[in-house]
Amino acid sequence: MDGPMPGGNMNAVERDAETVLRNAGPWTPTVHRYLQYLDRAGIDWIPQPLGIEGHRERLTFVAGEVPLYPLPEWVWNEVVLVDGARQLRRLHDASAGFSLDAALWQSPSKIPAEVICHNDYAPHNLAFEGGRMVGAIDFDMCSPGPRLWDIAYFATRAVPLTRDTPAGAPDMDQARARVQIILDAYGSQHGWFDVLRVAVIRLFDLAELSREKAAELGKPGLNDDAEMYVRDAAYLTEVLGHG
Repeated sequence: MDGPMPGGNMNAVERDAETVLRNAGPWTPTVHRYLQYLDRAGIDWIPQPLGIEGHRERLTFVAGEVPLYPLPEWVWNEVVLVDGARQLRRLHDASAGFSLDAALWQSPSKIPAEVICHNDYAPHNLAFEGGRMVGAIDFDMCSPGPRLWDIAYFATRAVPLTRDTPAGAPDMDQARARVQIILDAYGSQHGWFDVLRVAVIRLFDLAELSREKAAELGKPGLNDDAEMYVRDAAYLTEVLGHG
């Protein structure tokens, strides 16, 4: 069980018994303070910080199956949309009141800064048991932003909203109805076009980040990911244009 964990293409993640070691950064103390804040607010299905050891942080291990790419077909079940949206709403609501004094984030803050966004809330960062969501991981990119920023990215990955439909996933003919499932489960008053608009912006933002990390981490494969994000953003822009 111990040793390097799969996934985590922008960080090195290692399991050590019932804890996890990850590369830390200047933002890590803020993220740790936020995780502790969420725990006190009743969010008990996320990692809890155990300290910073040199250049690495130690966190509690969140049990459950975290789906890897290519995503298994059960990820496309509607219950994943509902569970994910409801728990995202809980995360966002619980962030109210978190002190931003002296906060330092890895990901830039966005406006309006309604909540603390996870910024990578997608099936690959959620834990499941029997197809039901039981946890969320990988908070190191979190930062203040609008609720829709996380909602739109979750939709991009879980609906999915992509040019090429993954194996076993619903195609774009079902996308609008599946986005509405997310919005209803979250309790959002936003609509289809709001989600698409922010999804496009989010994908371009992710492409830029991937290129930066490709150079910083020496992982040229992230440039391929960036090109995929740009293609998906262009495709969703076409969908927006057709109404």
